[in-house]
Amino acid sequence: MRDGEERSGGWAFRRLDLADGSHLRLGHWPPSDGNARGTVLVVTGRAECLEKYAEVAADLTGRGFRVVALDWRGQGGSWRPLPNPQKGHMASFDPFLDDLDAALPGLLDGAPGPVIGLAHSMGAHILLRHVAERRHPFAALVACAPMLGINAGPTPEILAKHVAAEAVRRGHGEDYAFGQADWRPDAPPFKAPLLTSDMDRFNKFQAVFHADPSLAMGGVTWGWLDAAYRSMDALLRPGVLERVGIPVLVLSAGKDRIVRVDRQKQAAARLPQGVLKTYPEGRHELLMEADSIRDRVWADIDTFLDGVAPRAQ
Repeated sequence: MRDGEERSGGWAFRRLDLADGSHLRLGHWPPSDGNARGTVLVVTGRAECLEKYAEVAADLTGRGFRVVALDWRGQGGSWRPLPNPQKGHMASFDPFLDDLDAALPGLLDGAPGPVIGLAHSMGAHILLRHVAERRHPFAALVACAPMLGINAGPTPEILAKHVAAEAVRRGHGEDYAFGQADWRPDAPPFKAPLLTSDMDRFNKFQAVFHADPSLAMGGVTWGWLDAAYRSMDALLRPGVLERVGIPVLVLSAGKDRIVRVDRQKQAAARLPQGVLKTYPEGRHELLMEADSIRDRVWADIDTFLDGVAPRAQ
């Protein structure tokens, strides 16, 4: 861990250098006064950075938690693997699990328990795999719109998997997948309705990229897509989700067009202590949704957290 900190908004960041030459940006949110009721690790989705989760971190701190986080390799302020840093690329998701192993000791050093993971989309997928496959410190997880299947529209999943794997086999793993491209500051926000019904929150996050384009991310490569399908298959194999022996709150958005909602329902039923909450009007980014939806999401999170990290009387 490098000495010194940099700050962005409310986050304080530190850099963790890894043995493979890459590095991660770790973050913590200034704690509120008094004794914390526990620690929450905020885990972002694909193409996100910690700046997007400032409101979430402040919400958690206001509820009495310490908040820590990291940017995944390949995005945010962490190491990028390709000459074009915009490309979302991974040849395998296993390094994500290794990164958690490397980052957690520093993130949780001196942090009060219990430790709870609050993760979105790709991050929720990775955190579920980590808990199922490796030693971990978590007492409970909140999985927001977990990526357990990708919504490929009319394309059958078996065909999408085959096309991605074949593109990698033919040497195109580091090329953008069909329809994917760099983020452009002048591009219209056509994806906004897929993510949230709250344009103010969407625009606030886009402003982060405009202020610091080095944080921006474009689309995914064929390699990332192939790696994602293989990782999802690994998590959904019989007996894997059943090894997640801690309480898990699964938050599912009824209007999600990014990931498969049916897989979330199936996974929640397989988790030994799984609880499913569905928001029919919600879109993919439930934590960034309009207040009419987001308030209900937080009410369910509060009920769940009160059961695993009771408030001081």
